[in-house]
Amino acid sequence: MNLLTDIAVKPNNTDDSDIMNDRIESLKEKTPDLKELHTDGGYGSEDNDKKFEELGITHIQTAVRGRKSKVEMKIEETEGEYEVSCPLQKVKSEKTRSRYKVCFDKKICEGCSLAGDCPTLIQKRVYYFTREQYLSNKRKRNINTLPLERRKLRPNVEATIKEFVKPLNHKGKLRVRGQFKTVIYACSMGISINFGRIHRYLTVNPDLCGLSGLMKAGNRLFFKNLFQVGQKLRNIFYFIFFMVKFHQLPNFEIKCCQVA
Repeated sequence: MNLLTDIAVKPNNTDDSDIMNDRIESLKEKTPDLKELHTDGGYGSEDNDKKFEELGITHIQTAVRGRKSKVEMKIEETEGEYEVSCPLQKVKSEKTRSRYKVCFDKKICEGCSLAGDCPTLIQKRVYYFTREQYLSNKRKRNINTLPLERRKLRPNVEATIKEFVKPLNHKGKLRVRGQFKTVIYACSMGISINFGRIHRYLTVNPDLCGLSGLMKAGNRLFFKNLFQVGQKLRNIFYFIFFMVKFHQLPNFEIKCCQVA
C-alpha cells in the first residue's frame, strides 16, 4: 500500500542526512520489523551508519554523493578483522593506535594500470582507514548484495509529493506560514493520503470486500467528526496564533518516509 509512516518538517537548508539522523529511532519504533531501508544518496553519513548498525538496519543507497573513485577499495570484516582488496590484491589490515592500515605489495602495484589513480599512491602503497570508513564503504556496497530485480526497489515518492503539493497556491507555496502550521498541514495531508491508499487497496482486492464496506462507513464517520472537531478548534487556534509574537522564519520543506 506504500503507507506514509513518518513525516518530518525542517527548514529547507537542513541536510537530508541530519533529518534522517533525528528520525531513525522513531522509524524503528513504529516499524520494529524494519531490516532494510532504501534511500537516495543524500541520506548517508557517519553518524547514520553507526545508528543503523546499532538498530540492525541495512541502509541501501541508490546513489552516492560526490565523484566516483577510479579505483575501488573494498573493505570487509571477518570475525573482527579487516581485509582490504583492490583490483589486483587482497591484504589483511594491521591495527594502529587510532586506525587500521594495509600495506600492499609494491611489485604488484607497479604492474597495475590503475597505479596512478590509486588512493595508496600518496602513502607509498599503504592504505589507512577507520571503523567509520569501513561502515561507509559497506553502505555504498550494500546495493550490490541485492538481486538485480531489487536494486531499483523504491517507494513512489514522486506520486506522494504530487499529492502533497495539490493544495499549494499558484506559486507553488504553502498557504500557511511558520513551522507549527506547516506541521499541522503535513500531518493532515499524510493522514488523508494514507486513507486514500487504504481505500484504493481495499477496492481492488475483492477478497476484502467486507472490509471495504466497513472502510467506507468509517471514512464517512471519520471525516464528519473531523470536520466538527475542526470547527470547534478553529477559534482556539486563532487565539493561540494571535497571542504568539511571530518572527520571520525560514522556508520549510516536508520530508516523507514510506514503507512498501
